[in-house]
Order: sequence, then C-alpha cells, then structure tokens
Amino acid sequence: MSEQFWAGDFGKEYTKRNRVQWSQRAPFWQRTLEQMTLWPHNILEVGCNAGWNLNAIRHIDPEINLVGVDVCQDAIIEAEESGHECYLMSAKQLDMLDEKFDLVFTAGVLIHVPPNDMDETMDAIINASQRYVLAVEYPSWEEEEVEYRGHSEKLWRRPFGEYYINKGLDLVSMGDAGPGFDKCGYWLLRKP
Repeated sequence: MSEQFWAGDFGKEYTKRNRVQWSQRAPFWQRTLEQMTLWPHNILEVGCNAGWNLNAIRHIDPEINLVGVDVCQDAIIEAEESGHECYLMSAKQLDMLDEKFDLVFTAGVLIHVPPNDMDETMDAIINASQRYVLAVEYPSWEEEEVEYRGHSEKLWRRPFGEYYINKGLDLVSMGDAGPGFDKCGYWLLRKP
C-alpha cells in the first residue's frame, strides 16, 4: 500500500533527503495567492512534509491560517517544530477536519498516488476546499509511470489539470511552477 510506504522508512528518508529552500518558493506563492479573487483566510496542504510551502506562505502573510497533513510522522514533527498546525492523516481522511479551506493544494504528492486511488484522493481534496484547488506536480499529456529510486509503482506523471477539470473545476491558470519546485507544473483551479 502506498500510504504505508511513505509513512515508513522510505518516507522518513525522503524527508531527510529533500531539504527545500522554502524562500525560493515564495515568489510562486505570491503570484498564486494574488490570482485568487479573495485573499485566502485559510489554506490546507495535503502532503505537507516538513512544511516548506507552509513556511513560504507564512512569510508572505502570517495572518493566513495554515494547516498541513501528511502520512509521515517525522515530517509532521518537523513541520510542527516550525510552528505549523499539522495532522497525521492521508488525503482520504480529510473529512475528519472540522473546516473547509479557501485553498487546498498538493505539491509533489499526487505524483505518488497509485492510479486506483486517484479518484478518491482528488475527490477528498475537492471536498475539503471551499473555493480553490492547486496541484504542483510533474506534468505529462497522459499518465506515465516513472521508476522512482529503484521502485516501481511509486511515481506517475499525469495531466493533473485535465483530471480536475473533468471533475467539474474551472482552470484559473497553469504553467511552470518555477524555482524551488524541481521542474513541476502547476494548475490553479476554482470550484464553480
């Protein structure tokens, strides 16, 4: 099962190995937040890891209520040490949260969701959002599996924007996420 893989030793090693300069991501977050019709009051990151994106958003506006969820306990501990409100849970458990969010996003998370779990995961993300959904992921015109550090069935490139549009969301913008995001594209979408 994929969640167990990321919650275990591989996920712990991922957190140790992937140290992000969150300040490189701040310009992306500034541009993205400015595209929203109303400035967000609360934001949820699904798969927050150690809180790099949450740090960048907090730098832009410390008044936004930021929440993160992840399946790796070590990542959650590190994000909490940075002062973030975080919960140990998967995307499929988002209905356990008491609130809806102005923006719900993933960054390098949906690429690791197995094909059979994509619909349920994306539906949970959409349901947790009041207005906007953002995917920052490796793009592809069609789903393609990529071997990941010697493992199969752990990484897929996909047309994530198209997937969300097919679920009824409206595309606001898309493009290259830029510095700090390892060749990821982004899709910002709005609920009708």
